[in-house]
Amino acid sequence: MLSNNTQGSPRQQTPYNKMIKSTASAIAMVSMLFVFNGSSICCAEEDTSKLIIDTESATDREARMAWWKESRFGMFVHWGLYSSAEGEWGEKTFTRGAEWIQKKAAVPADVYQATMLPKFKPSVDFAKQWAQLAKQAGAKYVVFTNKHHEGFALHDSAQTEFDAKDVTGRDLHKEITEAIRSEGLRLGVYHSLWDWHHPDAPAGKGTINVAGLSMADRTLPRYLDYLHAQVNEVTDGRYGAVDILWLDYSSQTFEGEDWKAKELVSLVRKNQPNTLINNRLWSHKKMQNSIGDYWFGDFTTPEQHIPATGIPGVDWETCDTLNITWGWSKYATNYKSSKDLICRLIDAVSKGGNYLLNIGPLPDGSIDPKSIVRFQDIGEWMQVNGESIYGTQAGPFTKLPWGRATLKQMPNDTHRLYLHVFDWPRNGKLLIPGLNSTPSSSYLIDGINNQPIEFKKTTAGILLSGLPEEPVHTAASVIVINTDQAPKVTTYRINASTNGTFILEPSDSTTKNGVKYSDHTINKRSQLNNWKKGGVATYPLRVDTASTYSIEIEAAINKLEAGNEFVLSVGKIKVPLTMEATGGKQNWKTLKAGSISLPSGEIELKLHCISRLGTDEIAISIIKLKPAE
Repeated sequence: MLSNNTQGSPRQQTPYNKMIKSTASAIAMVSMLFVFNGSSICCAEEDTSKLIIDTESATDREARMAWWKESRFGMFVHWGLYSSAEGEWGEKTFTRGAEWIQKKAAVPADVYQATMLPKFKPSVDFAKQWAQLAKQAGAKYVVFTNKHHEGFALHDSAQTEFDAKDVTGRDLHKEITEAIRSEGLRLGVYHSLWDWHHPDAPAGKGTINVAGLSMADRTLPRYLDYLHAQVNEVTDGRYGAVDILWLDYSSQTFEGEDWKAKELVSLVRKNQPNTLINNRLWSHKKMQNSIGDYWFGDFTTPEQHIPATGIPGVDWETCDTLNITWGWSKYATNYKSSKDLICRLIDAVSKGGNYLLNIGPLPDGSIDPKSIVRFQDIGEWMQVNGESIYGTQAGPFTKLPWGRATLKQMPNDTHRLYLHVFDWPRNGKLLIPGLNSTPSSSYLIDGINNQPIEFKKTTAGILLSGLPEEPVHTAASVIVINTDQAPKVTTYRINASTNGTFILEPSDSTTKNGVKYSDHTINKRSQLNNWKKGGVATYPLRVDTASTYSIEIEAAINKLEAGNEFVLSVGKIKVPLTMEATGGKQNWKTLKAGSISLPSGEIELKLHCISRLGTDEIAISIIKLKPAE
């Protein structure tokens, strides 16, 4: 811990702050960006003069973003001192967020430094292993953590001795960048805006620093100069081209000019005019909610989440984990399956996004076998089906009951739809609901001879027939549909399955008044949550014949106090639902919730929260409407 100093007294020298090298120039005390009050930091009220005006033409932006949109798939790497803790500090163990172990275990910076540096022993060729696995998986770029929140830098920094060069004698940043480029991959550098080691970094209320610290003896402008100087070191050309600068992260109370964003972006643009910069100099939602001529990043970054309908009008990239931690933890043993990961890659790209999949290497930088197998499995699928990912854009469908679709514009203004079939039809027939354009040709990508597929136009869409009984791949088989013009698609409606049951998934709904959609992660289902009074989820249905249906709701409800009321409605038809506690927020049960009569035609079925009491979470997954017996 740093000792408290009276104003004007020299800073006590400890092993912790000795690691910060003196800067060459004095810091001018300019107009402060923050208001200090004891241990708290408050951002000054935002005004447009503090925002970055977007002066780039649409043509120049498209040219700069082109390679990234073509790539669609990248590898994320979280590795640093924290990896050597392996999710364990003393008697405390951490399955999630092992890269945050210093903060989670409340470890002072000097103790963390003294404990972790002796453990940091990178293997000789770890960087080559990363790059080769990324290449094998079909990733087109790699983003690695040069400096995470712990403050330890992998590059040779003149600003501090708390870096790999001073500790190991090796410039690990150089080794990593050279290995990535040797495989023909693009390079991304992650650099934390926060720093739990620097004695002047933000601390106290409104920050993510270790608990118990304050700004009482800190000089924030000194840290901002340090932050900018380190970003300059990794972007000034000494390590070659930087294709992506992945900064992390900001909140609504600490963002933008709190980091001197204008100067920082200007510095990067001067050093590397073509570098793509993510949105995390600002709070996550600012970019997609912004209007006007201001720049909040080149792309936005949903984390562990694939937006249900993408993010229209915004370039985005989902970053995702193999398990439930970014940095290595020996306690994080529950991995997503290869099938799930392939489907998540397809899902992101089908909605217009990129997919950045993380590995957390072992303490020495090597990769654990479970991670290797999953990336290899993705690579095998990509070898056959990569054309359905690279250079594609969001498919034209709002929803497909059996999978996803991507789209690619071909020569002579023709178009190619790639249908990613997750649920393979055993009867050899597949309906593409709502597709009004007649294909010019169709075939199944099988990696051998691309078997032609028969098709015909129906009132419900295009019907494919003659499909093989077994899928080409258990995760997703890909069917190509060629059209002479941009495919025309009618608005998606949920149709009853062959047994007459309507299956309403969370992603089928449009929500409002606070209801949130959360996609599948390793420990929970896709669901609608954050239910408050007035919350609504709307499902579009197509009902062929008016009938009565029994209602089954998959729900997880820890407690349900009297006075919580939900209603399912169609027009003037309103049916109170019978809900009950399931015994836990991860304890999913199918509730028999009553019955409802549906009219024929295209209808909007709405789930309303009429009243809400208590704070226990109510999560709703699939709703099934079964024909009443």
